[in-house]
Amino acid sequence: MKTPRGLFGRWLGINASLMLLAGGGMAQALDVPFCPLHAAISWSKVIGDNGRLLGCDRTQLSGSVYQYQAWVKVGPGLHDLIGIHRVVQEQSPWRPVGSARAVMLLPGDASSFGGNFLSKSAPVPADQALGVYLAQNNVDVWGVDYRWNFVSTLTTDFSFMKNWNTASHLQDIKAAVNVARKARATGQGDNGKLFMLGFSRGAQFVYAYAEQQTQLPENQRDLRGIIPMDYAYKFSPQRQDLRDAAQARYQAYQALYNSGKYAVDDGVKNKALALLAATLPDAPSLLVAGLSNKQAALSAVSATYNFFTPPLQPYTPAFHYLAGTFDANGLPSGLQFANYNNTLQKILTSPSYQSIGEMIDGEAIEADLPNAPYSANLSQITLPVLYIGAAGGYGDSGLYTLDLLGSSDKQSLMISLQAPEGVAVDYGHADLLWGANAKVLVWEPLKYWINSH
Repeated sequence: MKTPRGLFGRWLGINASLMLLAGGGMAQALDVPFCPLHAAISWSKVIGDNGRLLGCDRTQLSGSVYQYQAWVKVGPGLHDLIGIHRVVQEQSPWRPVGSARAVMLLPGDASSFGGNFLSKSAPVPADQALGVYLAQNNVDVWGVDYRWNFVSTLTTDFSFMKNWNTASHLQDIKAAVNVARKARATGQGDNGKLFMLGFSRGAQFVYAYAEQQTQLPENQRDLRGIIPMDYAYKFSPQRQDLRDAAQARYQAYQALYNSGKYAVDDGVKNKALALLAATLPDAPSLLVAGLSNKQAALSAVSATYNFFTPPLQPYTPAFHYLAGTFDANGLPSGLQFANYNNTLQKILTSPSYQSIGEMIDGEAIEADLPNAPYSANLSQITLPVLYIGAAGGYGDSGLYTLDLLGSSDKQSLMISLQAPEGVAVDYGHADLLWGANAKVLVWEPLKYWINSH
């Protein structure tokens, strides 16, 4: 999801050199191919000249649903590392049940595949997660952890992030797509195209990936359909206020980049907020004046629009991650749909840092600036598209981008449980993934759309 103020995900806290030395649950690089692939698969051919498998594991998530996870080198640098995930029903160990449909899930800012699409944290059951739900319904689920997921909290020199941007992330996503298609061809005789779903920042990558693919011959394209989830790739000219806010964010991020700062540390700050809330919930917050530590954490996710420091402005006026409850004095008291303890756990295990490059790209696109990348060929995107929005997140501001596409099959699903004047407590950005009612409101219609295409 987008920053600020990246509150979610899973931070592994290890770098590529540690990966090479790891034992225990991580398989040795040369002994085990990536979970569903056969040993005959050449990683350098699938990923590129520097493609190399570092390790892999298999974890039971729920019943017959397992996660295969691989750590893959995608370049010569120490930090040129991504994670590739597959969540499937098994017929036997390492042998997935055949599925006619597959989807690549792309997480958002300061998030991981596991943080957005899986859940292992009690008291939330594992099947209360979109990735598991789709796998249980015979969809072959794939996903990516971006390079910055593996950057240690102890890192001080971020010069290696200088060239990390939308282009580099699309290259990594393409590598994961190649693995998915090759795995399905090798294991199941099906190298068919994938659906691609992106949540928040992940939706930026979905649109950019699809725009880029329009310039390829049809037989080289990867996608069957796209599912942008709660994101406005471009704001409407009718919402100049939102475009102006995006331009202000663009200028702020560009200024940071020009000063030699290539990463944001929102994850570090948010983990401090969550740690205090988990260990000293009733103590006065040192980070948010006038609130307890628990109230500060609740406010950050349920009144996120108050946590943008000028010149940064909220993406939409009432933008918040999770729908909250508030007492008579307007102080945060709880969450309407998401589990509070699970939310804290996701914050505590989120990535610490993220590259600024993709943020600069994203804000330029949202503001429709002349230098905005991945914009010229939107009208050539003819894929089926389903936009899913949350009224308390980006909501209907994400609908305008659909008008720019050449698709004849455009559908949208908007989750709103309040009257317009109640938008500040309406369904939140991440409620689409973490809300206790998301399975009924969001995931079931999504499953139907995938199966009907």
